[in-house]
Order: sequence, then structure tokens, then C-alpha cells
Amino acid sequence: MASYQSISMEADDPEADLRRNGAGPPAPSGWGRRCTPTCAAIAALCFLVGFILPDAGERYRAKRSNGVMEDATSTGSELVGGAEIGSSSISGAADKPPLPTGVNLAAWLSLEDWFFVGPNGAVEVASPDDAVAAACLPPLHLDASTGPRWNSETDLLAGLADHYTQMMEADEDTGGRTLGGYPNDKSQSLGGWGKAVKAIHAFRLSYLDFDADLGEMRALGIQYARVPISWCFTDHDPSEMVAKVEAADDDEEDAWVYMSDEEVKEKFTCKDPFYENVYWPAIPRSLAQRFLRACAKHGIGATLDMHTYPGGTSIGTFSGVWPRYSRFWTHGDVPATDNDAHDVGRAILKDFVGWLETLAEEDPEAFQGLRALSPMNEPAHLAGLYNGAKPIRSDRETFLPPLPTEVASAYLSELNDGVKRQMTTVPDGNHLRMFMWLRDAIDTFRQSKLPSLGKELHVNVHESVFPADVLPKQDPKPDYGLNTGSMRVFGAWWRASTTAEERSKWAVLDIHHYHAWGPECSGAVEGPPAGRYACSDEAAKAEVLGTCATWSKVYRSTLEEECGQGLRLASAEFSASTHHSVRHGCNDLSTLQMMLVSQVEAANEADVELFWWSYKMPYGGAFRRAWSLKHLLYLLGVLPKPDEGSFHCGDHVPPPGEPEDGSI
Repeated sequence: MASYQSISMEADDPEADLRRNGAGPPAPSGWGRRCTPTCAAIAALCFLVGFILPDAGERYRAKRSNGVMEDATSTGSELVGGAEIGSSSISGAADKPPLPTGVNLAAWLSLEDWFFVGPNGAVEVASPDDAVAAACLPPLHLDASTGPRWNSETDLLAGLADHYTQMMEADEDTGGRTLGGYPNDKSQSLGGWGKAVKAIHAFRLSYLDFDADLGEMRALGIQYARVPISWCFTDHDPSEMVAKVEAADDDEEDAWVYMSDEEVKEKFTCKDPFYENVYWPAIPRSLAQRFLRACAKHGIGATLDMHTYPGGTSIGTFSGVWPRYSRFWTHGDVPATDNDAHDVGRAILKDFVGWLETLAEEDPEAFQGLRALSPMNEPAHLAGLYNGAKPIRSDRETFLPPLPTEVASAYLSELNDGVKRQMTTVPDGNHLRMFMWLRDAIDTFRQSKLPSLGKELHVNVHESVFPADVLPKQDPKPDYGLNTGSMRVFGAWWRASTTAEERSKWAVLDIHHYHAWGPECSGAVEGPPAGRYACSDEAAKAEVLGTCATWSKVYRSTLEEECGQGLRLASAEFSASTHHSVRHGCNDLSTLQMMLVSQVEAANEADVELFWWSYKMPYGGAFRRAWSLKHLLYLLGVLPKPDEGSFHCGDHVPPPGEPEDGSI
């Protein structure tokens, strides 16, 4: 079994040539449209609220001359992080809207279904319980003929293994007619699990072009990349699954030896300890190290974000185990914390920190590309709502149980003893289990060599862990999403868990913030009550977005009241989406640009570091306008090519006689 416990150095992946170069097909009709002269009617209003006009894309393109911006250097290139990056494809600084310094490279090493819905796919970011949204995983899985629809990456891995096994059984019945003439029976190819791992690895190799994508990001002024990863790593390379044996005699043909499914599962998957027969696709350490070396080359600092753990730390398709209910806390942390059983979660993190430490000497270039570690993404997200009580889910027990009474009492004393009367105290509740886990994660990092070697810890928390009744009340009632109750509790915990010196150097608090959820800041094409404002109501939109964007300032001021000056703050996920449903959200360029500019400018003023979610999502269909920074910058005229993949995703109707692809 692939394991998070083994550490080794591997050579560069020999299948790197699968990575894609160049652009995809032209943008779908209507996606690249710019504002017409009718925009003049609202020009004065747009100017007054301080945003760039919707026809900015045409103005950007008008400044181009033979594909080169007027302010480009004579060579048409610049040096970025030691690499030459063509600047002829990036608009000039005077035309570019303000951008965050960081982006997420999401759904690459930790899959999320809505990134793979295709042009006619899902419209909800958070897929409902009964929906199976993802339709593909290019380049080898494109539609129903190449594999199943899927919820999460463990669901995908098992579904692909079943699909390939069925293909082989059918292929044997039809005499082996497969694309390219490859035999597809069990004795002359990889088994179902081997082919499934190959398909996922092919995606990982092709999704990012390290030089092209990182170079483009750096040329835009992006300095940091947050990379969601799963907990499952391997020291083996998937190219080992197929070996060529040269014939001893010139008259004989060379032979191929295929790894058995049993060995594939041992080396390239991790069995989830909290479920029966659930396996995770392992990330080759060699691939992660090659990415970090590319980051160093291009002057990008990478944050490795532990997005998933066995059992799932939250509920939803991003958990890695959906549609299964989260078991990380109930089946993992409860036995460890309450009964002194083996602590799977903390062991995974300690081992990962240990591996990062070894890179300092064994792969210094990769270590240079590493900026930070994020120990857990959105810990126990939605636990405050899915808590066995109304109004959300009274039909299920909470997936975040409370600590034992004695443990909770001792931890509350640790957090609150000696706190001044005017300061916030941490309340009792199930959230203490999550806080205690993060406290131990901070200590694991603190005790490692990483702080002294200049690396950082970005600790993410999410307000949905709290039931509303445990938070401090605000008077008057807060509006525009400026709710400080959860911020004050997070500040009280952060103050007790870190020192002032740590908060100014390597300990960064991270709270994600989206306008797309909640009625206070959302916008909808049809207006209230679906959203607080209608996308076409310029005055209401300017008022709501202008006020809601001040969240960063409230975040900074509230945390400083609790922790003092000098602390470092981040919001490692935000977007231009105004509604969780693409059908209801504002997809016009005027609103999308206002969302980008207002949030970035407010965060810069408050010294809150932002990371856009996500830099690219070429198979995300309608989600791309508000969620793909690359695609939005294309629509605004900053980048010359849309965020599109080289393959279709879903809805493919095979022509008569099209052979099945058994080539892997």
C-alpha cells in the first residue's frame, strides 16, 4: 500500500512529456464578447464607483500592435525567477486590474467534482447529496464511454477500476478489438486498478504545464501558489507499472510485463482506515518535488495545503470520500483523543512535516520552492449546521463529537485562564475538538526545523464549525456579512495557541471568504430574494459590493483587537462569484470585474493576503467566468487565450464504429 510514512527521492517522472502545451479550441460562442458602445450609458456611474468600464477588454486589445503591447520591452520578454517569460501575451501594467498575490492550483492533486462538469454540466458549486456532477478526467476519461460520472476522487478511482475491468471482460468476448490494436485481456495488459491509476496519473501530468502556467502566473505578478493535496503519497513512480523485457534473440519480439492489481494497490493507493474497501490514489513524491523545483525556477512560493485526510474531515464532494459521511473525527480523532488509540491524523501530519524537512538537504531546489504548509483545509466545515439539530440536518448525528468533559474543561482553562475582562474567551462546544487538533498541528510545526529554515504555517479555520448560539452577540445586528462573532472566537483561540513573535513571522491565520453564500452579499440575475441585489441594478450593486468588500478590514481590526498588532492574516480562498448557482449568479463582466477589484483593493489596504480560487479550471464549463482567474483575465483582455482544455468533457456521442480505447 502506498504510505504517508515512507520517504525517498525519485527521479523526474519519465511521463512528463504528457503535459499539455499550447491552447485549447476557440472559446464557445458568446464567452469572449466585449461591451458594445451601449456601455456608454453607464460609463459615468462606473467611473464614479471607481471601477474599470465593462468595455475594458476592447481597450486592452486596441493597445496591441501585431500582438505586442505598446509598453513591451524591445525583446518582448522579461526575466522572472531566472526564467525568460514572454510579455507579449500579457497586457501592460497600466491596463491590468489589481490582482491578488496568490492563487490556488485547485483540483489537481486533490480532486473536486465541479471542476469537471463540462460545458453542459452542473450549475451548483456544492453538489447536492443526490447529484453526481463530474463527467470526465481528461485526457483518458472524457465521457460515459471512457468511465463513470463521479463525486470524489475515491469514488472516481473505484469507478474507473470497475469500468476498466468490465471493458476487459467485454473485450475478451469481442475478440480484442480496441483502439490502436492493443490487446486488452487480463494477461496482456494492466488490470482495472492499474488502468485506473494510470488514468488519474495521466491527468496529473497533463493538467499543468509547469513552465507555461507558472511563467504566465509570475508574469502577471502572482507570487504564491496554494496547492490542495490529499494525504496519500507514494515513493513509487507509475511508470513502474509496465516494464519492457527485451528479447534474448533478434528473431523474437520484446515482451511487456504488467504489474498485478494487487501490487498496484500496494504501491499506488492508500486504503482508508475508516471505511471498508475505500482507496485513495497516491501522489508520487517525485511529481510534487518536480513541481516545487519548477516553482523555485519561476519565483513562485508554494503552499502545500493538506486538503483531505482519511475519512474526510468535512462533508461534501471536496472531502475526498463523498458521498460517504465524514468519519475522520468520529472514527479517528475520538479513539485517539478519548481512548489513547493510534492517532492516524496527527501521525500523517508529523510524517509529512518530516518529509518536508528532508528536502532541505536532499532536494534543496524543491525546498526553495516551498513557502508554507497548511495543515488542514476548512476543518470540520459545516459541523455547526450538520449537528443533529434543526434546521439543517436533524436526521444525522454530528460528525464532530464533543471532547470528553474533563478534557474539554482542561483545554478551556488552557485557552481562557488569565484572559483580560475586555477580551473574548473561547466558548465550550464541539469545536474544541477541532481547535485541539490544530493546536497540536501548530506544535508539530513549531518543533520541526521548518520555522528556522524560513518556512511558514498557514492555519485555516472556518466559521461554519460553530452553531450560531455559541458565538458572541453583536449589537446592532451585523449586516453585509461583517459578522465578527466567529472572528473574535478565532482570535481568542489564535492568541492562546501562538506567541506574538510567531504570529509576526511564520504563523499565518487563514479564513476563507466568499460572497456566493449567504443573503447579505450575494447577487442574482433576478434580484431579491435570490440575491441581495440584481445584477443589472448598478446603484444597489455598487453599494452592496463596496460595503461587503470591507470584510478584510473588519477581519484585520477584529483580530488585532484580540491578538495585538503585527499579526499576519490571509484569506486563501475567494472568487468573483456572486451566487453559488451559476444560473442565478451575475456573469456579466462589469459585475465580475467589480468583484475582483473591490475585494483585492480592500484586502491590500488591510494587509490581508488573498488567494484566488482557482487559477484555472478548463473543464469547469459555466463556472469558469467567476471562478477561473485565467478565464476572467482573458475575458477582460489581459490574457490572449481562454481557459479551455484540449479535450471535450461529457456529452460525447460516439460515431458508428468508433472503437473503445483500451490502449492503457
